[in-house]
Amino acid sequence: MKKTFFSLLPALILLIGTSHSIAQTWEKINTGYNYILKGIEFPGNQSQIGWAAGQSLTYNGNGIVIKTTNGGTSWTQLWTGTQHGLNAISSPDMNTGYICGQNAFYAKSTDGGVTWTPSVVSTDVYEYMDMAFKDALHGVIAAQTNLYVAIYATSDGGATWTAGTGLSAVPYKVCYVTANTYFLVTNSGDILKSTDGGLTWVTSYSAGGLLLGIDFYNPMIGIAAGEDGRIIKTYDGGATWTQQVIAFGNPLWHDFAWYDENNVYVCGTPEQIYKSTDGGSTWNDDYPQSTLNPALYEIMFTADGYGYVCGSQGWFYRLAPQLNAAFTSNVSQVCNGGTVQFTDQSIGTPTAWDWTFPGGNPATSTLQNPVVTYSTPGVYDVTLHVTKGTINSTVIIPGMITVEAPVTAIPAQPSGPTSICGAANYQYSTTSVAGAISYIWTATPTSAGTFSGTGLTGTLAASNTWDGAFTVQTAGTNSCGTGPASPVLSCTLYHQPIVYSLYSGGGYCAGQAGYEIKLENSEIVVDYQLYKDGVASGSPVPGTGTTLSFGTQTVGTYTVDGTNGSCSANMQGSAEVFIIDPVAAANQPTGPTSMCNNVPGTYTASLPANGFSLVWTVTPSSAGTLTQPTLNTAAITWNAGYYGYVAVTVQGQNECGTGSASPALTVTVNALPAPDVMGSATVCKNQEITYETDPNPGDSFVWIVTGGNITSGQGSHYITVLWGNPGVGTVAVTETSAAACSGSSPLVSVAINECTGISETNTKLLTIYPNPAQEQLNVLLGSSLKTPVRVFIYNHLGQLVYQSAEIKTASANPVIIDIANLNPGTYTLRVTEENETFSRIFVKK
Repeated sequence: MKKTFFSLLPALILLIGTSHSIAQTWEKINTGYNYILKGIEFPGNQSQIGWAAGQSLTYNGNGIVIKTTNGGTSWTQLWTGTQHGLNAISSPDMNTGYICGQNAFYAKSTDGGVTWTPSVVSTDVYEYMDMAFKDALHGVIAAQTNLYVAIYATSDGGATWTAGTGLSAVPYKVCYVTANTYFLVTNSGDILKSTDGGLTWVTSYSAGGLLLGIDFYNPMIGIAAGEDGRIIKTYDGGATWTQQVIAFGNPLWHDFAWYDENNVYVCGTPEQIYKSTDGGSTWNDDYPQSTLNPALYEIMFTADGYGYVCGSQGWFYRLAPQLNAAFTSNVSQVCNGGTVQFTDQSIGTPTAWDWTFPGGNPATSTLQNPVVTYSTPGVYDVTLHVTKGTINSTVIIPGMITVEAPVTAIPAQPSGPTSICGAANYQYSTTSVAGAISYIWTATPTSAGTFSGTGLTGTLAASNTWDGAFTVQTAGTNSCGTGPASPVLSCTLYHQPIVYSLYSGGGYCAGQAGYEIKLENSEIVVDYQLYKDGVASGSPVPGTGTTLSFGTQTVGTYTVDGTNGSCSANMQGSAEVFIIDPVAAANQPTGPTSMCNNVPGTYTASLPANGFSLVWTVTPSSAGTLTQPTLNTAAITWNAGYYGYVAVTVQGQNECGTGSASPALTVTVNALPAPDVMGSATVCKNQEITYETDPNPGDSFVWIVTGGNITSGQGSHYITVLWGNPGVGTVAVTETSAAACSGSSPLVSVAINECTGISETNTKLLTIYPNPAQEQLNVLLGSSLKTPVRVFIYNHLGQLVYQSAEIKTASANPVIIDIANLNPGTYTLRVTEENETFSRIFVKK
């Protein structure tokens, strides 16, 4: 929390009774410096020495720091800076101070504000908006940069700074709460929280609009201030917030301060101070004499109850503390002749005290913190009346002090059980005796157990590490001491069997004798009885001092009791014995039924009833390698050389064996095509050459050629290539089967030569006509062809539809081929000689 709040110091007893006080009003004081005072500090739990900081203009104004040593009655200037208008001041102690503001100005003082040393927090700052220091070393400073917004944290008094994260709007006000927790508000109406000293910020609430201030009374209770008369409250540390509009005229609320948990004040523009006496639920104007002229920016209360507000035009406001009588005492009960120390805890620094002590000596006192002796038993009130000038307050505490006489009566003999077992609680009671306010219960020896309770009934927590005879007594007691003890009650304590745990039971397979029941440990002096479904089973088994077995048992629920003849105990837990059912037949696995042998297959099966794992089988086993990545799946990596049919089955398995195999899932494993390219490896520039691979019906082919162009046949098992410029070309083909399995041929290297004068001849080696043809096709073979040759015709599917016998001579006469029986369409005619193949495309009409 940024400000110093009035609070009561801890004490043994704090008593508040009926009181009376006279309320004070705000006193308006001009500091003599016509500046916009944005911040005020009275550090060190005092109300006389304070600092205020501000600016002469709202933009590019001069900055000023002024000081008072008489609670604001008069002020002196400590520092001024040209175009360094100040937005905030933070003084964690009487010597250390920090100021920041316009034009990226930031400075520190270590001599109570006499001198200020500027330094740089970050190089990219346009204006520092606010700061908050929890002590001389730790603090945060909020800024608007040249391009965005920023906040920085320090843990070494500003020597170094670390940039925080999480801001998305201009931070207007920063508030320290507790430990490493800070809050801030932005010009976009966001409330942000940091729990790591200002390094990371998370949006706690988005209110919208403009928020100008925030402050907390304690880690749970806080209020944020905004435009249009809005305030936003939290009572759970910022987890939830509720909005409220107070005052008329849409004031800009700037800041809050708490006098105590119920009395909270808010100040704002124009010159308004409102007060709530119910923790912020309802509000009333606390400065009705306002001229609505200055703007009020910050409000605070000192530890001794003074309220201060700073504002524009150099105005300063002071509220003298209220006077509320309050006090504490070191004890509330004493024996006759005892003394009580009373300590004044009044609010508002009274100057005179008037105490009244009925039954005490002295009966009255004017000391601030008197000591009183009480000699006569009874219950007595205490009254304190305090004054300060014309203000007074009185508090009366009815029945505050109880004076007692020593207890002399003997309580009756305790009643309660006389034969008990260890490790249990037992109650004993007696009758009341005069003067006793409580009772002391005792077990002798103390090793028998421990008593709790100070009333007429005591509870014995019996020991289980000791047994034998013991006694119970009680005695009345008060502030004068303990009275005489009662007659003893004689008792006997017996050992309670220690509670051990049964093994959790289990199942056995059909045909087996059963499942063994065990107790994790046992005592030698204890007999243990086994129960099956609540009925004793067999004879008691003596304890052995170690694990105890009750032998093999059949289906049922088993429990165990232990007894030593005097005490018994139920052992911990129960053991369930059951028969493990055989595994049901497995369902057929699922997965792909057609695979290429270079692609692994993944198959899934459900766990059959009573099974806890699956056993997979691949037939034949040579088809591939099986792994089980999960409980319900199997992955099969096919062997590269395998293709054909495979049966995949699965069986469920448990501790009693394996169940029936599932129906087989038949998987077709398809081989990868392995095409080879056939054709000339030496060609001439501009020569057209045919290349082929074995035709496989239903397969598709993709050819890749470098150094030449495919002129026909792409997609079929052969192509015609027109080779280009001399050099090295390549031919390769990828074949995809009807099962979508693909394989590529080795790359064939082709030497492309110049072959001057040969190209024209080669183009005349094979001529066909007419084209299109209907009944017959004439094939004219060039004279340079070597014989014998063969002629082949393929349809558009790559199927061979015609094959000639060997033709041994080449002449000017054509070879006539009957094509009358061929279906209309496109065909490829291929002529092969010893070293080369020549192709032509023709159309059958």
